[in-house]
Amino acid sequence: MAVQIFAVGGGGFTHPEDAIPGDSVLEDELLALVGPVESVRIGYIGHANDDNTERLRGFYDRFQKCAATDHLPLNADAASADKFLSRIDILYVSGGATVKLLAHWHKTGIASSLLKAAHHGVIMSGVSAGAICWFEDLLLGTAQDGYNLHSGLGLLPGSACPHYHNEPERKEAYDNHVSNRQLAAGLAIDDGVGVYIIDGVVKNIIRARGNTGNAYRVECNCDSVALSELQTGHKLI
Repeated sequence: MAVQIFAVGGGGFTHPEDAIPGDSVLEDELLALVGPVESVRIGYIGHANDDNTERLRGFYDRFQKCAATDHLPLNADAASADKFLSRIDILYVSGGATVKLLAHWHKTGIASSLLKAAHHGVIMSGVSAGAICWFEDLLLGTAQDGYNLHSGLGLLPGSACPHYHNEPERKEAYDNHVSNRQLAAGLAIDDGVGVYIIDGVVKNIIRARGNTGNAYRVECNCDSVALSELQTGHKLI
């Protein structure tokens, strides 16, 4: 079956502190990919933030009145993940520490469960760490701790950067690594923007905040970075 990814650069129900109600459009569009909404089954993983209780509560507050909801706890093993994934149409992965997230998934075998579920039709979605973990090449870290190259799950080729114009230090580091050919070309996504990808082809770009956010293609061009607005139909390579 087709591999479907819905990547959100930042914001949404996991970030109520942003107080941007328009971000709910992102989740509405995600649910509509399965529809009708009353039959949708959506699951949540918060392993990147150690199952932060406020974000977990935010998931249930956002979806339990309009869809069947479930979550995979931090102490779950691969067998539990297989059962959990078999019961849902959409997976939503919350943000946090991507390195921690990927290490936990590989250690427990959950990574293999996720890859298998993606190829069996479960829509893989998420915000920040949960948006970029599906890509092949990543630049992970923070402005305080520095940024390092890391491998993602590899469902999508190339690299990805969340919070692109919202975190200038992250943007600068990502651009520099792409321009130096240390990091593969990829997608950069602002907060309030979702990118829907099927089998490596961009099918839709949702801009919940109007003109204040977008998604981009970032490539190396003669040792500098070439930035272009992402278009539907673009094929990731």
